Order: sequence, then structure tokens, then C-alpha cells
Amino acid sequence: MLTSRRSLQRGFTMLELMVTVVILAILIGIGMPQMAQWIQRMTVSSASELIQNGLRQAIGEAIRRNTEVDFILTDGTPSVSGVASLVAKQNGINWAIRVVDAAAANRYVNGHATKELSSGVTFQGPAGVRFNGSGRVLDLTGSAVGGKQIFRVTRSGAEVAYCVFVTPGAAVKMCDPSRTSGDPRACQPILTASECPAA
Repeated sequence: MLTSRRSLQRGFTMLELMVTVVILAILIGIGMPQMAQWIQRMTVSSASELIQNGLRQAIGEAIRRNTEVDFILTDGTPSVSGVASLVAKQNGINWAIRVVDAAAANRYVNGHATKELSSGVTFQGPAGVRFNGSGRVLDLTGSAVGGKQIFRVTRSGAEVAYCVFVTPGAAVKMCDPSRTSGDPRACQPILTASECPAA
């Protein structure tokens, strides 16, 4: 008795595989520019959040230790061993938190080198701010400040900027200058367009 056996076809044909690859290539080609822009935006956002968290940590450390603590921008690399030699610099590329009292134990609190995040990120703002034991904002000489201290974070090639500011009462906020007034992420009306320009 003869029976015909049908062989079952499994897998893909070459034509189906080629069509799938072509469709995938088209989708990747369309999505790549948006993905690159998204990565740039996230880099700037992450750097802004690091500044915001650094300022909050400096305030908390000043209150916890009941002493003056600096949050500085610097071109030096933040480290425990190099904390004394860090020079505060306006628009510096890295940031550090340190206790002002040179005789204090554990003077280095925290720091961040922007190359760990992205080499294109830039910080624009004062050389630093100092917080006293009550958490109030001072300048680096120890004098009270009358206005907001603003740090603007951008990245070369990115069409985005964020501002992080601290008020004289030590309230810290991050905002997006491209958002319109009324949006909770907007800088206005708290900051003017000249204080924090959009990218």
C-alpha cells in the first residue's frame, strides 16, 4: 500500500526573509535621527538632574554638619585626594561639593566629571555657591546673595537647554526654557528669557 507523505514546510522562505530585512532597514533608517536627538536630550536632562541633586546634597550636608559647604564648578577632576586643590571656575566642566573648613575630616562630599556622562555637555553659571549651616545661600566669599543662582546646562549639537537654579532661601528647581508659562516644567515666570535662554 502506497501512501503519499506530504513534507511539512518549516521556517521562512528566502523571499520572506529578504522582505523582512528590507522593512526592518527602512524602519531603522527612519528612526535613527529621532533616536540620536532623544539621546542628546536625555544627556542634557541627566546632567541637569545631576546639578540639581548636587545642589540639594550640598544643602543637606551643610545642615547635617552645621557648617559651610561649597558647591563649585571646576575644570579640575573631583576626587578625595584633590579636593583642596580644586579651583572654582565660572562655567567649569565638572562639579564638586566640599566642606569649606580645611581642617574638617571628610572634606570631600561628592563630585562629578562630565566626561563620565558626555564630552559635549557644558555648564554655564557662577563659579559656585556656598550653603551655611542653616541651608541659606551665600556666595563663595561667604556673603549673602540677593538673587537666584542659575546654572544653564547644554550640549553641543543638541537643541535643548535646561536651567537649574537655587533661590536665596535654598529652594532648588530645574526648568526647561523652551516650555511656555503655565507648564510646570517651564522656567517662566520664575526666570526671565534673558536669565535662562532656550537653546
